Amino acid sequence: MLRLQGCKVQHKKIQLTGFSERLVNPQEETLEAGLSRELLEEMGVALPISVEDHVDACYAPASTPSPSSRLITHFYVRKMDEEQIREAEIAAASTATDHGLEVLGMVRVPLYTTKGGGLASFLSHSFIGNARSQLLNSLLRLNLVAPEELHKALTHSLKIHTHTTDDLKAALTLTEANRKRL
Repeated sequence: MLRLQGCKVQHKKIQLTGFSERLVNPQEETLEAGLSRELLEEMGVALPISVEDHVDACYAPASTPSPSSRLITHFYVRKMDEEQIREAEIAAASTATDHGLEVLGMVRVPLYTTKGGGLASFLSHSFIGNARSQLLNSLLRLNLVAPEELHKALTHSLKIHTHTTDDLKAALTLTEANRKRL
């Protein structure tokens, strides 16, 4: 699964975010063509993105009232087999000019459940914006995880997250105490 997000509409241009600060002029190329180009530049992978890969668009209100700061995020999902994923990871690490600079790599979502790990642990992490809900919807849409299994993983992730929050608070308290001593 591939998560591509971001475009900022400015007049008649679209600014891609998440990968770079390049502009796409809709009169010259489609958003999908721009995303495909960015994948090639940022990850070294020539992966065609189609309109069918588009799942969702979400308006993100700007923190300032400026019309040029309106943000619309677009969510694309592309199912890839294991070999395609390996090729993408190898290309990103060996040929992509901006790998490690603008893009830090790919993340594999564990689709299995183990005691204390797997999908539940992954879902307990922090996600930006609506990324978690987009991931969950895509897992269901592509039939990668059964609804019952996803429900179990989400329920368990809440327990993990609560435990992690307590650990974080304890670490902050300890750090604050040590800072005051020094």
